[in-house]
Amino acid sequence: MFFILLIIFLYNIFFELKPLINISINIKYLAIITAYIICTKPANIFIKEIFKIFEIKANNNDDELPNAGKLIGIIERFLVFTFIILSQFEAMGFLIAAKSILRFKDDNTVKTEYVLVGTMLSFGLAIALGIIINLIKI
Repeated sequence: MFFILLIIFLYNIFFELKPLINISINIKYLAIITAYIICTKPANIFIKEIFKIFEIKANNNDDELPNAGKLIGIIERFLVFTFIILSQFEAMGFLIAAKSILRFKDDNTVKTEYVLVGTMLSFGLAIALGIIINLIKI
C-alpha cells in the first residue's frame, strides 16, 4: 500500500497531471501509515530474530494456539503506538497492568519470562515508533 501511494505521488510530481481526485499527501500521515505497517509482520520478524540472537526459546505446549502470540503482539503494538501518538500514556499503563494480571496465575516461569521478553520488545518498538512520529512536524 505504501508503495502504491509513493508511485502515485511521484507520478503526479514528474508528469504534473491533474488527477481525477486531488490527492494531498502529508508526510506525517504517510509516516503513521508506515509505522502501522511496521507494527505488523516486520516487527514479528524483528522480535523473532532478537530471540534467535539471544537463544531464547519457549516450551511449546499442545494446549496453546500456535499463532495467538503473534496476533496478540500485533494488537498490543497497534494499541501502544496509537496511545503514544495520541499522548494517552495512562492507557498504555493500563494495558501493561491488564496484561500482567492475565499472566499472574501462570506457574511456568520459563513461559512467563518468554512472554515478558516479547512484551518488552514489542512495547519498546511501538514506543520508539510513536516517539519518532511525534517528532515529525506537520
